[in-house]
Amino acid sequence: MPPERIELKETVYAESSRYFAALMKDIDQAVAQIDFETYIFDLDLLGREIAEKLAAAARRGVAVRLMIDGAGSSISSGKLAKQLNSSGAQVRIYRPLPWNIDQWEWAVPRLPWLIKLQRLLEKMHSRNHRKTCMIDQRIAWVGSFNVSQRHLPYEQGGENWRDTALRLQGLEMQHLQHAFNAAWADDRSLIPRQMFHPTNIRLNHMHRRNLRRDLLQRIASTGFRIWITNAYFVPIGSILRQLKKAARRGVDVRILLPGNSDIFFMPWASGVYYASLMKAGVRIFEYTGGVLHAKVMMLDDWMTVGSSNIDYLSFFRNLEAEVVASLPGTKKDLEDLFLQDLTHAVEITLNDHPQRPRWKKLAGHLLMYIKRWL
Repeated sequence: MPPERIELKETVYAESSRYFAALMKDIDQAVAQIDFETYIFDLDLLGREIAEKLAAAARRGVAVRLMIDGAGSSISSGKLAKQLNSSGAQVRIYRPLPWNIDQWEWAVPRLPWLIKLQRLLEKMHSRNHRKTCMIDQRIAWVGSFNVSQRHLPYEQGGENWRDTALRLQGLEMQHLQHAFNAAWADDRSLIPRQMFHPTNIRLNHMHRRNLRRDLLQRIASTGFRIWITNAYFVPIGSILRQLKKAARRGVDVRILLPGNSDIFFMPWASGVYYASLMKAGVRIFEYTGGVLHAKVMMLDDWMTVGSSNIDYLSFFRNLEAEVVASLPGTKKDLEDLFLQDLTHAVEITLNDHPQRPRWKKLAGHLLMYIKRWL
């Protein structure tokens, strides 16, 4: 029997301590099902605590499925899988790196080893970058938080990452559920065609071109605001052109990017685009309050929160999940967060940009040769 339909509720989480505490509370209160997928699951203090919560849920009879990416969690994957499997939870490693042979048993699908090796090699650069958790078919978490102590504040032993997620109740869960099931089996045919109709959940397991076109059309039709917070900014040409066109026609285009990134060379690559964007009227800010890892987009009053970066991997290769904010209170919270983040950021100007070290500029231009894999 499908769950009783309840009123939609959305809660914004931007502080890692609050996020993980609320997520673990939901796991503790689960009674039937937990489907959890994440790119990174570190077995640090936080990761071990969440792993034990999942194991405890499995021991009390909850159907627990955890899917972790074979590249994002390449070191901890096998150990975590064995630990949780012994408690009754099911674990899948999504496309383990081909040389991690000890993780193959946790991969899907189950094929003869030579065929499996061939498939893993072919799809090595296509990752599951989603961060979602579905509980009892009534609660969904969607955002940019991995399971890693690095997200926590400095005083809690972390690196003070800045992320955003939404906790949703009353959401139609079938789209997220179908996408999870398809990735679990590594079989896109499990996704019904009707799930690709427009919804407030944006999934790119298939029909990526339609999603890109939709985003381009939305940028082209914005009337007053494009506010973007993103961790990895290496835009495809069509997105870059539309952002500049929007700024030239008077739209308030602001892009908030990391000053210091968890991928050290990413600011060098993003910096290649600064001058042309600023000349068109786009305002660019670099966050200095920690490691910016959030992915939020505001096009007028249409707003998304999720795992998608503005780069080639998110547009063409990785599995991503975003939710479109529906409630006025949620949108106001996201607006306030963006403006608050700007108080911890430095605006880059055309006068500042030429003063950057030449070697960083050169490194950025060299990275453009491999931008499709950044």
